[in-house]
Amino acid sequence: MTDNIYFRPVVPLLLSMISGIAAGSWFPGHDVLAYVVVSISICLIFLAIRKNRAVIILPMVLFVVLGYLSIQSWVMPDFPPNHVIHYFDTHPWKIAGVIDTPVATYSHRQKFILRTETLEWNKKSFPVTGKIRVTISGRGLKLSMGDRIVFSSRMKSIRNFNNPGGFDYKRYMAFRKVYGTAYVSAQKLTLLKRNAETGIGMIIANARRKISDLIDQTGQGKEQGVLKALIVGNRNSISKELKEAFNRAGIGHLLAISGLHIGIVATAAFLFFKYILSHIKFLLWHAWTKKGAVILSVIPVFIYGLLSGMSPSTQRAVIMVTVFLMAFLFEREHDPMNTLVVAALLILVVHPPSLFSISFQLSFTAVLAIIYGLLRVQFPWVSESGGIKKPKSFKVATKLFYFFMASFFAILGTMPLAMFYFNQISLIGLLANFIIVPLIGFVVVPLGLLAVFLYPLTVSVALGCLKAGAFVLTQSICVINFFADLPFAAVKTVTPSYFEIGCFYILFCAVLNLRYVSSKTSTGQDNVPGEKDNVPGKSFIQKPAAIVVLLAISALSADACFWLNNRFWHDDFRVTMIDVGHGNAALLELPKGYNILIDGGGFSDNSVFDIGARIIAPFLWQKKIKTVDTLVLSHANSDHLNGLIYIAEHFNVKNVWTNNEAANTLGYKKFMEAIKKNRIYMPEYKEVAGIHDINGVHLDIYYPSVDFIKKRKVERWRNVNNNSLVLKASFGSESFLFLGDIEIRAEYELAAIAGDKLKSTVLLAPHHGSKTSSSEMFIEKVNPKVIIISSGWKSRFGFPHPSVLQRYKEKGCRILGTARNGAVSMSTDGQTLTIKPTITGI
Repeated sequence: MTDNIYFRPVVPLLLSMISGIAAGSWFPGHDVLAYVVVSISICLIFLAIRKNRAVIILPMVLFVVLGYLSIQSWVMPDFPPNHVIHYFDTHPWKIAGVIDTPVATYSHRQKFILRTETLEWNKKSFPVTGKIRVTISGRGLKLSMGDRIVFSSRMKSIRNFNNPGGFDYKRYMAFRKVYGTAYVSAQKLTLLKRNAETGIGMIIANARRKISDLIDQTGQGKEQGVLKALIVGNRNSISKELKEAFNRAGIGHLLAISGLHIGIVATAAFLFFKYILSHIKFLLWHAWTKKGAVILSVIPVFIYGLLSGMSPSTQRAVIMVTVFLMAFLFEREHDPMNTLVVAALLILVVHPPSLFSISFQLSFTAVLAIIYGLLRVQFPWVSESGGIKKPKSFKVATKLFYFFMASFFAILGTMPLAMFYFNQISLIGLLANFIIVPLIGFVVVPLGLLAVFLYPLTVSVALGCLKAGAFVLTQSICVINFFADLPFAAVKTVTPSYFEIGCFYILFCAVLNLRYVSSKTSTGQDNVPGEKDNVPGKSFIQKPAAIVVLLAISALSADACFWLNNRFWHDDFRVTMIDVGHGNAALLELPKGYNILIDGGGFSDNSVFDIGARIIAPFLWQKKIKTVDTLVLSHANSDHLNGLIYIAEHFNVKNVWTNNEAANTLGYKKFMEAIKKNRIYMPEYKEVAGIHDINGVHLDIYYPSVDFIKKRKVERWRNVNNNSLVLKASFGSESFLFLGDIEIRAEYELAAIAGDKLKSTVLLAPHHGSKTSSSEMFIEKVNPKVIIISSGWKSRFGFPHPSVLQRYKEKGCRILGTARNGAVSMSTDGQTLTIKPTITGI
């Protein structure tokens, strides 16, 4: 039993630690109990050792609890009295500090993490600790890591968009020890001192900056950003479009520094030091030439790892290469699986939150899939007598086969994670990797790394290497764009659940273990490669693996039935008010799977943050929705429109309902372009206005009147807000009223048009709870039981206004808000209404 569990002893310990870190993240705050368990476990282990007894479970228990404790300082931090977090969400402060990370530069913005040093208010300054994320808008000074700056800004707590299954940005930043944000224009920031910090960190940062500046001298365009990613691990200069092209082609992994880069450095260093040491007689006499080269090779490996930023994939590669070199040094057999596990364990010991890093998960999963997969496949072109069909081409064919299989297993192994995090899989990844990896991996990367090591000696030769690499990269990018532009290159996917991901990996492992080849010959002796009289062992199916395959397929089939029922076979009517910050977005799931999305929220500039891509689309994918039958745009303000652009571009949208009032904005132009490009049906407003019955749900579009555009010319109060499309959805005795941003004048006209038909169970407060809406007359007319206000947290517009809240309270309404409660999910069978806010108890 012990031998089976600890065949690779680090594996069960790693799995135990992973379990502990996960448990500590999900169920924090039980430190005392954890310390008690640690103490008991250590005592029992020592007692067992003294009595010379086998210890199987206790080490795993110990590592579970150690993993639990290791994550607590991130999930339940104990802030000192002078931590900057105590001054968030108050008034503006004069903030001074040092830039703690490389500066991400965009067209009109710079982003970085600031290590705060002092705060000042009313000419009183005091020291503080802690980090904040700073965004600088506008053109100004080019800042760098280590610069000391000062500016005035209000610091805000980091908050999530609280939607079911949404990305936990607050936790993501907390794992970086960052809890707040600040925004400032470039003109209001003062640079106090360049390179204010010293030490190894700044030496590395300056080296990276100098190499980046050298890359900028290559005279290339978009290739510069890719070269920086390949050589120093800086991907901030790569355009969004080029990143998407790499991902669609299935080669996005090339932009992360990993085993390929570190392996090249290790190999080159080993050969170089071996050559140098071979001229030292003492080392030759004691047979220490190779071993000395191994020891010295570790130095450039670590230097390059630090230079490239030490991302999780780089850490993994550095540790694995180092372990491999040490195995050679001590003349031990190298086990790739053990090496991978040791690398993962060391990273988690040093930085437990790495477990939740996408880079960590993708990097280790890809390598694990390659190692596990290649251990269970063999080159197929072998004759029954053990000979080779094509002996002259055997070596080439074998290498090509294993290169292909390595790519296949890496893509297959990371596919569930790619679907979970990016909702996209490439259909041409194998072919693209077959062509692009040799070009970039064996030409561009070596030239770039050569430039790095030549740079201290000769700048001109290093620049020549970079230019040569950039030339090859230019041709490679042309091929990448060709692949990415193919209409079938990649497909968007729904988000798999944890259960589905687990079933996939169980099925993956079981299928690889289905076929077993006996190692015995026909005479019962062990096979000996190369023996002419050997007969290959018999291949047969392993029953345990076959049973696991059937169970996994059965589980996935049951899961598919569950989602089919949830998506297409349900009989209830569901409405979700999505948390999009300041804006409106509501998903209506009608019986039998018909979906309507009313507005999509949005910021004024989608290049800053695209609500559609980052909030709405993930929310739909998490619900297994790829088709939106009808998009409804109430009016063309950015906080209602801009989130719909991505949906119109990337989802199967069948209809768009609008009031047809155009807007002279970039967002509206892109929305119309997406509708035209994807041939989405958008009828005239006169066809939309009126009554629609869809799968038992009664839809009434009451407002505006069909001739509102003519009236707008003479009645100035008919602005964009007051022309909002008003929709009421009724199912049985329950109803929901969506009013867009109409104001009081429009409320009176709407009441005159619809009368008592306005009475609804749930009302989405008009204009986010502004004091210009929600008149007493209108509230009386609608007579809602539930009010939902969609607005941002501590809105700069003052939404919802206290007077509006008071009117709703006096009416006895239950008030919910996306700012406080997150997304609000509601469902009804036509008789009763169930309401489930994402955040309760507030």
